[in-house]
Amino acid sequence: MLKTRVISAIVGLPILFFILIKGGNMLKIALVLVSILGLNEFYNAIKNIGVRPVKIFGYLSAILLYFLESKIAKVDVLVIIAMMLFLLFLTNKKYNLKDYALTLMGIIYIPLFFLYIQKLREMPEGMYIVWFVFIVSWMTDTFAYFTGRFFGKHKLAPTISPKKTIEGGIGGIIGSTISCAVFAWLFPQSNVSIYLSVIIGLLGSIIAQCGDLIASFIKRNCYIKDFGNTIPGHGGILDRFDSILFVSPFMYFIFQYLI
Repeated sequence: MLKTRVISAIVGLPILFFILIKGGNMLKIALVLVSILGLNEFYNAIKNIGVRPVKIFGYLSAILLYFLESKIAKVDVLVIIAMMLFLLFLTNKKYNLKDYALTLMGIIYIPLFFLYIQKLREMPEGMYIVWFVFIVSWMTDTFAYFTGRFFGKHKLAPTISPKKTIEGGIGGIIGSTISCAVFAWLFPQSNVSIYLSVIIGLLGSIIAQCGDLIASFIKRNCYIKDFGNTIPGHGGILDRFDSILFVSPFMYFIFQYLI
């Protein structure tokens, strides 16, 4: 299992580096594809609890969200999507209120949250600060896993994710904080001070772990272990990017409104 995860990382990381460095339309198209894959996983999961999502509407909404966002405010795009979905109430009796509600939840949870990776990349120092999203998310996950494995004794959220421990959570915070500080030191072009990087690493790690727990909550309620097997050794898109979905808007808010 660990070997498969490592091989996937060796293959996937160069692709990720290339896409983030290029940015622009390449990043936008990549995010649309990842969003549609993630939406498909989410919609398949909620079928287990008797929900019939309007899949095609979700996929088209993801495309609309990304390609209209640069022309009008993203909140306006989301309102347009919501209004269109509400109008389906009157024309399609196949779906009930729960179906429509969770269809919209998937659009907000996945493509809208992923959109903030693009928003970060478009900032003046975006080529550098966008990496804080991945450093925080993946270092939290890595350090939490090994700290919890060797030192974990006290359960963090036993009813949601029984394997996660408080010790693992603390290890994740420490690993994220140190990694962000090292990155800020190695890349002063980011214009992020060591002091600020420590705050980002600490708070971001807490947000990352919340994102992880929310994905676990959804899976537990849908009676599944993983969202899929898109990424060998890691599960589905949402299994690998669950924390990134929450860290992305958090980082954007930090750099856009607080710095």
